[in-house]
Amino acid sequence: MCNRTLFTGVFSDGLKCAIIRPLFKKGNKNDISNYRPISVLTYFSKIFEKVMQNRLLKYVTFNNFLSNEQYGFRIKLQTDNATYQLTNEILNALNNKLLIGGILFDLENAFSCVQHKILTSKLEIYGMMVPIINFKNPI
Repeated sequence: MCNRTLFTGVFSDGLKCAIIRPLFKKGNKNDISNYRPISVLTYFSKIFEKVMQNRLLKYVTFNNFLSNEQYGFRIKLQTDNATYQLTNEILNALNNKLLIGGILFDLENAFSCVQHKILTSKLEIYGMMVPIINFKNPI
């Protein structure tokens, strides 16, 4: 069923059902902006999501599309590895009396800013199959 969904690009309407629950983030519990929506999906949707994640990760890894500095969502790479690398580079620079600078970005709401037409065109450039990136009525 996962393969058929991937190759046709059609995700059955019956599987698009979700229960939306608010999840408290931080701050005042009476302020609605301190909550984010969480979708409780069907079992098939969760399985399909995992299949897509595994296949996409294998694809981008096999084709070397990710930089060595990409730690999130990678096998055997975690934020601990990123922290270790950053600390190691800072200490090496200090030991060699080099200047050190840093630019930090808060990407907390980055996904909310994604323009889907740009994302799908990028995926197509990287060789993703068109049915996969053009789901009818995406969930």
